[in-house]
Amino acid sequence: MSIAAREDRGGLAGQFGRIQRSYVDTAPMTRVTERRGTDRLDALAPSSGGPPGRRRAHAGHRTKPRSRRKLVHRILFGTLLTGLLCAVLGVVAFMIAYAQTELPDAGNQTATSNTTTVYFGDGKTVMGQYFSENRKDISLDQVPKHVQDAVIAAENRTFWTDSGFSLTGMARAAWNMLRGKPTQGGSTITQQYVKNFYLKQDQTLTRKIKELFIALKVEREYSKEEILQSYLNTSYFGHGAYGIEVAAKVYFGKHTHQLTPYEAALLAVQLKGPSLYDPDDPDDRTRLEQRYRYVLDGMAQLGADGIDPAKIDSVPLPKTKPYSPKTFVRGPNGFLLMQVRKELQAMGYSDRDIETGGLTVYTTIDPKAQRALVRAVKRYFPTKNAKGVYAGAAAVRPGSGEVVALYGGRDYLKRQFNDATQAKLQPGSTFKAFALAAALEKGIALESRYAGNSPFELPDGDQVRNEHNQDYGKYVTLLEATAESINTAYVDLTVNDLGPDAVVDAALRAGIPRNTPGLDRHAKVSLGFASVSPIDMANAYATFAVGGQRAKWHLVKSVEGRDGGVEREVRYASEQAFDPDVVRDVNYALQEVVENGTGEREAKAIGRPAAGKTGTHEDETAWFVGYTPQLSAAVAFYKDANGDGKKESLDNVGGLNTFFGGSYPAKIWAAFMKAALKGQPVIPFPPPAHIGKAVNPEPVVELSPTPTPEATEPPPPIDEGFPERPRGPKPKPSDPEIPPPPDDGWPWDFGRGRD
Repeated sequence: MSIAAREDRGGLAGQFGRIQRSYVDTAPMTRVTERRGTDRLDALAPSSGGPPGRRRAHAGHRTKPRSRRKLVHRILFGTLLTGLLCAVLGVVAFMIAYAQTELPDAGNQTATSNTTTVYFGDGKTVMGQYFSENRKDISLDQVPKHVQDAVIAAENRTFWTDSGFSLTGMARAAWNMLRGKPTQGGSTITQQYVKNFYLKQDQTLTRKIKELFIALKVEREYSKEEILQSYLNTSYFGHGAYGIEVAAKVYFGKHTHQLTPYEAALLAVQLKGPSLYDPDDPDDRTRLEQRYRYVLDGMAQLGADGIDPAKIDSVPLPKTKPYSPKTFVRGPNGFLLMQVRKELQAMGYSDRDIETGGLTVYTTIDPKAQRALVRAVKRYFPTKNAKGVYAGAAAVRPGSGEVVALYGGRDYLKRQFNDATQAKLQPGSTFKAFALAAALEKGIALESRYAGNSPFELPDGDQVRNEHNQDYGKYVTLLEATAESINTAYVDLTVNDLGPDAVVDAALRAGIPRNTPGLDRHAKVSLGFASVSPIDMANAYATFAVGGQRAKWHLVKSVEGRDGGVEREVRYASEQAFDPDVVRDVNYALQEVVENGTGEREAKAIGRPAAGKTGTHEDETAWFVGYTPQLSAAVAFYKDANGDGKKESLDNVGGLNTFFGGSYPAKIWAAFMKAALKGQPVIPFPPPAHIGKAVNPEPVVELSPTPTPEATEPPPPIDEGFPERPRGPKPKPSDPEIPPPPDDGWPWDFGRGRD
């Protein structure tokens, strides 16, 4: 065929193709349907002039759905392709990162650790140090199977079958970190071993990613048995013990292969957090028992020998040895160091950080004041009938909350219970100071008068009595009721003019913790039925010492890292809790306690203006809490002869028929304050503000026979100048004379047993 013919043919073909394409673009689609056995051609006409039976196509009919489907298909294809590409790139990146990951040197081995040193407030005198016990590695064949089962049940029950890391645990840890919360575990035993042996303890996403890659490397290069052996030898079990062998010695005084299944379970509990499950800490008891039974249940599921599933809920905790750390915690200093440790833990420092991190910790404890407090307790602690008698004391710097001295007990190595911070004692009449502040806030002046005779009957028939059921007269002023610690007057005040809520509110604002046991809102709340620690009472009274400014008490001032840089500096801002004029009148009334009231014989001996309050609760606790503008301190006594936490009567202790706050507690307080403040300027309190108005309510019930009309006289008017207080009859002294210690320089006559 010629080129022209081909061109002509091509032209005809091209025209035919164009006509065909035009028809396809404009003609409606056809479909064949079968109806009643015959083929029927249904076509949609391109225009109204088409054959009969055809209908006109709507503009865009069937075209838009097809376009949408194509678009959706393209998006899905693109998304799938992108996801596949990302997955490939992720796998490639993961493989490259894994190939480049090398096992680092062991950065957290105890052998390379640094001791943490704690200093007194002068920054020079060493209080003590924190460091770990010597670690002793053992092989896995020296670890009985029930000990291995206990650890696996506690930390990673799929250890023998998993790949060494937990994606869900890491995701949960990452989510917690993004929200600023602790990671709270979730790692496998392999990951924990990697963190303990190779990495730092910082809670960061970078560290978790490193942990993942190193864990995978460890899983590939070491057997499960080798990993478990290393984990047991490097883990921290609390009480300064690194490794299962040292832990067995510290907690039970035996080797690992001698541990019973139940002892192994208790050690396994410690792996989650020794500071949360300390067998020596009563505050941890509930958590410890719950975790202990969780571990036992897991051991039973794993088929551990020696575990009876029927006894899991009833078997008692195995008895542990009392923790006896290094000699730097011997004596009263041990209580300081343990309290500092608790504050460091509250700041976020782990036990490993504290014992191996090489920290330098500066505290608020004044070495001079601390020596003075220890000497005062030692010198004036009763010796006669004093078995099972304990004393706790603490001193706080007003306005800052800095604890300058603390006495938690004689020797931490012999008794790990801090009587200054952990002892919860009913403060008795020292709680009246908060009712006094609440009354002044309400406009009730110190000249106001309340029931002085005993007993005072409440609306429900309950009766309140003064000490020795003593009468002080039908009416006593609020000032006299404070100085003489008259119970009837303060209950009368609470019931008729104040209300229990106001007393509790004032106590909370002064610094008494909101979770204080027994802080109930009842008519006798001002008599001190709540259970408060000496440190909290000292801090609450410090609020009055500095014009009503409340601060949080603390021992840690600052923390430096291993490189010497300051990591933490502790400063708590004070808050104005009371109006300064209210506090001026509180101070005036509490000075009367020292000058002329129940604390007169001992507390005034410090030789400078001081305010304070005695307190005794049902003969079981005895207090003196007092302050100057520079220092607030509390001293409390109680008796627990059997060591079971049950308070017993203090009567006859120290040769006293009745043991009151104005006796030994006031003497120790005065001896301490005089020595601690020696050389400091004498600062007087501001004069009283004389706020409020005097009120003179009638007693709730008549406490004496109804007088005849002729004998009835209105109460005399009260002079605004605080007249001489009328005093009721005093009981005659009956306590034996106690000879003073040689060269003590202190009056030893405790006087009569008043509050």
